[in-house]
Amino acid sequence: MQPRVFPAMYWFITFITMIFICGSTLVFANDDERYVNCGKLFDCGDIKGVGYPFSGSDTPDYCGHPELKLDCSDQDPEITIQKLTYKVLGINNQSRTLSVARKDYAENICPTLLLNTTWIPNLLNYTSDDHNITIYYGCPDQGAPSFANSSQFPCTAMTGYFTAVSDLSAFLSFPSNLISYLASCNDRIEVPVRESALQKIVSAPTVTQLLEGLNEGFDFVWNDSLCVTCNASGGQCGYNQNTAAFSCYCKDQPREFSCQQSPPGAQSPTAAQSPSMSSCLLLFFSAGVTLEVNRKTA
Repeated sequence: MQPRVFPAMYWFITFITMIFICGSTLVFANDDERYVNCGKLFDCGDIKGVGYPFSGSDTPDYCGHPELKLDCSDQDPEITIQKLTYKVLGINNQSRTLSVARKDYAENICPTLLLNTTWIPNLLNYTSDDHNITIYYGCPDQGAPSFANSSQFPCTAMTGYFTAVSDLSAFLSFPSNLISYLASCNDRIEVPVRESALQKIVSAPTVTQLLEGLNEGFDFVWNDSLCVTCNASGGQCGYNQNTAAFSCYCKDQPREFSCQQSPPGAQSPTAAQSPSMSSCLLLFFSAGVTLEVNRKTA
């Protein structure tokens, strides 16, 4: 009996076609690029494993808030907020706390630019442990009154003065000559320190003690309740720069808040692919059985 070449060749071609079709299903089911990229975390020096709301280094901008971009300078993490650059001392994802110290006060009390420390409303806020110290610049060289918790200091071409108090009510007790003196200063800025640092400065109001307190830094706290929801649904947190809003990057596509937003009974893209994959397996099995029957009857 002559071999039945045509049926064998037919099933071989069918077998190859099924591999191509089902393989294409797998190829085009790749995860969304933003989902993959925002799974990468920021590492720099001792600061490791940092994700949303921050971005930086190998993490694309769309993975974090545009105001919270981290930089890595010689393995020293930094962040610039409202034109001020800070050294990042720590990031605690559990307490959602960013610990920083102003770089312009790293070595001296006389920065080139006089800028207030500011926060970002609805994104970064001070903690209850932060307390402001007021520093005055361009004050008169003469006539500075002596007052507890205060000290005068020299800067190039100007004189400075700082006051450290544990609460705002203490300002009401300032003598009139001190108030008049401070009013004659050209500039004033406020810089936060922690409660522990404030107490040391109050006890010994010297420039050295003030610099130590400033370099110990202070804390910002951020709110990422949306990110918690997104992560819990299997997504990666990010930021849509077109809409200036939070975005939850899912495996198939971005969504507003969560990867589990399909209406009840609706079929997700992943679920929609399942029957196709099952069909591929069924076709493979059927083809194998048919080939075996064809071989035995040949």
